[in-house]
Amino acid sequence: MGDLEPPGTAVWPPPRTSGPPAPDRPAAGPPSAGPSSSRPGAADEPADSGLPHDPEARPGRHSARESLPARLADLTGGPASKTGARLRALAHAAKSRLGRTLAPIAGPMRPSPDAPATRVAAARARRRRRRVVLAAVAVTGLVAALAYTARSPVPLPLTRETAPVAAPGKEAPTEQSPSGQAPSEQAPGGPLLDVDLAPLPGTSSLTALGTRDWRHWGGDGADSFHRKASGTGEIQDPGGERLEHNAGAGDLQWTDGTPTARQEGTRAGVFQRGAGKSFTLGVAGNGDARTVRLFVGTFSAGARLDLSLSSGGDPVVREVALAAGDRFYQYVVRFRAAPGERLLIRWQALTVTGGQNDGVALQAITVS
Repeated sequence: MGDLEPPGTAVWPPPRTSGPPAPDRPAAGPPSAGPSSSRPGAADEPADSGLPHDPEARPGRHSARESLPARLADLTGGPASKTGARLRALAHAAKSRLGRTLAPIAGPMRPSPDAPATRVAAARARRRRRRVVLAAVAVTGLVAALAYTARSPVPLPLTRETAPVAAPGKEAPTEQSPSGQAPSEQAPGGPLLDVDLAPLPGTSSLTALGTRDWRHWGGDGADSFHRKASGTGEIQDPGGERLEHNAGAGDLQWTDGTPTARQEGTRAGVFQRGAGKSFTLGVAGNGDARTVRLFVGTFSAGARLDLSLSSGGDPVVREVALAAGDRFYQYVVRFRAAPGERLLIRWQALTVTGGQNDGVALQAITVS
């Protein structure tokens, strides 16, 4: 108990100052024996309290060492102790080995303790840490993607839908038209009507094209016509007022005609003048598919071709725009009609340019 400092002489924790701690200093002089004016009642206290009054035992501030190395040194026996020196040497060696091990992997993460701490060094350290973090994130993402790919099932190949296959002994379902009826191309024996515009050659043989029947108008007057001598008579012409022309775009010839048996080439035909005038023809059907070729023209007029079956159904219409000059066309019509039914043909002038002979023309028709 004799080593304890008197009350009020030591301060703990010590006060913090901006500068280094001042060394311990002894008191400036022996304490005054007289009463102190700084504390009331000090004169009533006994002069001798039984405690030591050595000035050296009462420093002005706490004099214990504050640094951790210094305290460890005190615990291990002081700086000169062999045990403390050995511990410091082992710590320094472990730190050196750890630095050498991590240097090839991440590089120097921070400058040496002796290097001055500058903003450039701090920025470099932050960049190194950032690169290390980004590399770790990239490697982690790659590993996760590879693991997900390895676990994902193999996608099935995409296949296109196919039409249902009919069972043995049953008919496959047929495609239905919007009206609820099967298309005529897929129903043998049903009605059929179609038309195409074909190029007009320089020479056309009515004998070759009309294996069943053919007919040609003109050549010997407006009311004259020629037909196949051994024809089936399927072509029907109600007649009417007509004019003759000789302005066809191609030669028409035959070798099995009547009343003229042979014709090497003619461009004759008939026509009608004015808008609204027309030619009307018919071809009888017998249940078989037929091909009809129609040779017609326009003289500075716009025209329309109307095709229909006498049994009903949707008609087929083709139009020619109004234009000046003579123009000739070959229409190829494919149809099928029941016995007693007919293919109805109408070639009509819609508009004309206003000339005296403007209108529509008719030359020939073949059936095969």
